[in-house]
Amino acid sequence: MGACGGKLDEETLRSRQIEKEMLKAKNQDEGKIKILLLGAGESGKSTLFKQFKILYSDQKDFSKEDRDAFVSVIHANIVSDMKIMIDACPSHTPIKNEDAANVVGGWGKNQKLGPDQLHVIEALWNDAGMVQTWQDRGDIQVQDALAYYMSDIARVCGVPSTFVPTNEDILHSRVRTSGVVQENFQIGEARFEMYDVGGQRNERRKWIHSFQNVTTVMFVAAVSEYNQVLYEDNGVNRQTEAVELFRQQLESEWFLTIPFILFLNKKDLFREKLPHIPFKVETGIEARNTDYTGKECDPSKDYSIEGNDEEFEEVYNDSCDYLQRLYESQAELPHIKEKRKGGIYTHFTNSTDTENVEKIMNSCKDIILQINLKAGGWFSE
Repeated sequence: MGACGGKLDEETLRSRQIEKEMLKAKNQDEGKIKILLLGAGESGKSTLFKQFKILYSDQKDFSKEDRDAFVSVIHANIVSDMKIMIDACPSHTPIKNEDAANVVGGWGKNQKLGPDQLHVIEALWNDAGMVQTWQDRGDIQVQDALAYYMSDIARVCGVPSTFVPTNEDILHSRVRTSGVVQENFQIGEARFEMYDVGGQRNERRKWIHSFQNVTTVMFVAAVSEYNQVLYEDNGVNRQTEAVELFRQQLESEWFLTIPFILFLNKKDLFREKLPHIPFKVETGIEARNTDYTGKECDPSKDYSIEGNDEEFEEVYNDSCDYLQRLYESQAELPHIKEKRKGGIYTHFTNSTDTENVEKIMNSCKDIILQINLKAGGWFSE
């Protein structure tokens, strides 16, 4: 009997220990802030995801191994985008330096960029046909980051010393998200999980697996893409697609009670475009923002986008107000308004600017307090 009693006691203790551990795990899971990062392809949401790693991961930075790996990613991005531009130039403005175009066009996807490649890629980038085609790239599926890299291409090519990517270099790099990428972060006493999912149309069907027990949705839309078309469909405007996608998420049964934090992203590129590319086009195949009634840039004028040109700032502010209303008004559509309980909190962002993102996230802490999402741990003393 004693032996049986001892065995029973041992089994009971083990059972209680297992129950205790399961309860602890359950409480830990319930204490997590679960954020789903959504948006159309090329919106900058994966860049925002990388910013969280810089700001809030235990590592607080990219490791040497990370940086070494991003060298090939950045080189591949540049080569790929230059080849896309070469292919696009004949239907836009032809390249004059055909020799440089033939050299770069013949590079493989794994081409490394070094001192030997510097001269030819600089010559091609400065070609008059390339310059004009780049300005007219609204229908070309090329990354805006190409201009960033080309502005310092000597360093990227390892001149005068070996190229080691900076945080900003890495933030501008592009690896298309496929499926769902999940990362855990700790801010103060709070833990949260962030899920980044592919934004292209063929990836969105995979989002369903990320919807369970989400605390809030961060939706990212690129305001600079008002004149660009989809990667998957050259007949669809990217801004139109992003607004439609946002509306679909607002009315999704998964998110009716979930608050949305809306990041209207790439405000820096938006400012650069406004003086040169009309925000409003009333007719034709490029018609867009036809109901916009705010100030517009005069194409015959030169504007400063550095914050000291009152006329330009009025155009910028009017167009930003329009875009914010355009997105937020989707929640006011009668069939959505009658069902939705979650709010919308909007911020204009530049996801490649760590300081800007950190400032915005400080505001998001207050938002999360307001919606009672385990806010205590978001504040660091």
